[in-house]
Amino acid sequence: MAQGYDKKNPDKDSHGSFLPFEQMKAVLASSPAGLGIVRHGKIDWANESLHAMLGYEAGTLHEKEARILYPTQKEYERVGKSLASGIEKFGVGVVETRISRKDGTAFDCRIRSSHLSSGDKKKGAVMVVTDITELKSLQIQLQQAQKMEAIGVLAGGISHDFNNILMGIQGHLSLMRIDLTAVEKIASHTRQIGKLVDTAAELTGRLLGFARGGKYQISVVDVNQVVAMSLNIFKPSRKDINVHESYENNLHMVDGDHSQLEQICLNLLINASQAMVDAGEMFITTQNIFIPEDHRYHFEVNPGRYVEIAIRDTGIGMEWEIQKKIFDPFFSTKEIGDKKGRGLGLATVFGIVKNHGGFITVESKKGEGSVFKVCLPASSKVHIKDLKKETPALDQMQRGSETVLMVDDEQEILNVGENFLEKLGYKPLVARNGLEAVEMFQLHKDEISLVVLDLIMPKMDGRQTFVRIKQIKEQTKFLITTGYTVDERVEELIEKGCHGFIQKPFSLHEFSRVVRTILDKKIC
Repeated sequence: MAQGYDKKNPDKDSHGSFLPFEQMKAVLASSPAGLGIVRHGKIDWANESLHAMLGYEAGTLHEKEARILYPTQKEYERVGKSLASGIEKFGVGVVETRISRKDGTAFDCRIRSSHLSSGDKKKGAVMVVTDITELKSLQIQLQQAQKMEAIGVLAGGISHDFNNILMGIQGHLSLMRIDLTAVEKIASHTRQIGKLVDTAAELTGRLLGFARGGKYQISVVDVNQVVAMSLNIFKPSRKDINVHESYENNLHMVDGDHSQLEQICLNLLINASQAMVDAGEMFITTQNIFIPEDHRYHFEVNPGRYVEIAIRDTGIGMEWEIQKKIFDPFFSTKEIGDKKGRGLGLATVFGIVKNHGGFITVESKKGEGSVFKVCLPASSKVHIKDLKKETPALDQMQRGSETVLMVDDEQEILNVGENFLEKLGYKPLVARNGLEAVEMFQLHKDEISLVVLDLIMPKMDGRQTFVRIKQIKEQTKFLITTGYTVDERVEELIEKGCHGFIQKPFSLHEFSRVVRTILDKKIC
């Protein structure tokens, strides 16, 4: 029996005094946590904190539909389903979501809910709403801070790979100068240079992913590829560690952000390497697993198909007391002043894994090493891997005769673009910035069939140029090109009427296909 509770008289404390009912009501009403009762889809009661949190005057939420708290019907249904499932299984449902204030703005929150009366579900459910906006912001800051810790390893790995690529390109160019009359040898050298350029483009993609500031871009991801790429970055930094790799051949795909998943692997590899001071062995495996309804995990896990990444080291290991704290932000076993880390790596990993709907476990013994296992939900989407095909001959590429305006502030890009267009039969016009592009379009608006537009330029950027040209001729077709990844700027222009996007560097074949596709597309 809890101290201070009289079973025969629930309103009395253990000293025989009645607990003042009005005071109990006042405690609930003035609680700093947002409290509410939902019955039959309506808000039956809400305390002052919940009213303030949502921007309503005290007492005005009574009898309002709970649906008004959510930006969309879909999110309302998802939260309701998740809470009901948690209550059914554990007695308490917990979910993170975004809810709307009266003024239409939304904020991140965590909702905990349970039945008001376990004996009568019709009495409704009590919910506790916690604003976690600052927590989410801190999570992003932690990820960014951890990127700074990982940047040394990343820079070392990337520069190592780039130097190898440049050496390959320089070598083939040198051999081409010797074999200028040997057509077959020159063709072979150019193919190899093309492959090296593709590899360099993948490396810059990783750097751009690290620069996105914690924003997630979800796609269907091959985890084997992510792990292999992370190891390519990591290996040059610790040549004294023997790395053993084992990948499942038919590994499920996952829905995730490629660069964030790569950061998970890189952080765990760095963590494992720091546990091995001089040398050691590291074992990396991937495999498909299935988690049944009656799983043995001591925390909530949705049953189904998962992809497991396991990283085992032969390092110093950890005691149980340390294992309980390793995912806490800023927890570190390193001495004060040790520059190897700030205790953010595993906290960042935990946050990314959680945001991907997965979970992470650790097994370790002092002096016997550790094994970290990351489990990510398998994707239900069909994924067709890109097949690298031989570049077709010029006469087999898609050609045209239209006038195309190419806009870019880099002279080398303009030179290449102009040559590409001429080789494909088009009539090229070039502009070195947005102002030139608008002037040129004004003069040739009846001739120009397509504008190939760089996004980042001085004087007038791609977005401003797009708007100005659209004002001159609404039906103008645009192809956006940039060295950056697809972000909100590109998506915004596509939503406003841009017809395509091609990322630098691109080949003549790729360019010919995209240009022809846009020109042949009818505008309604």
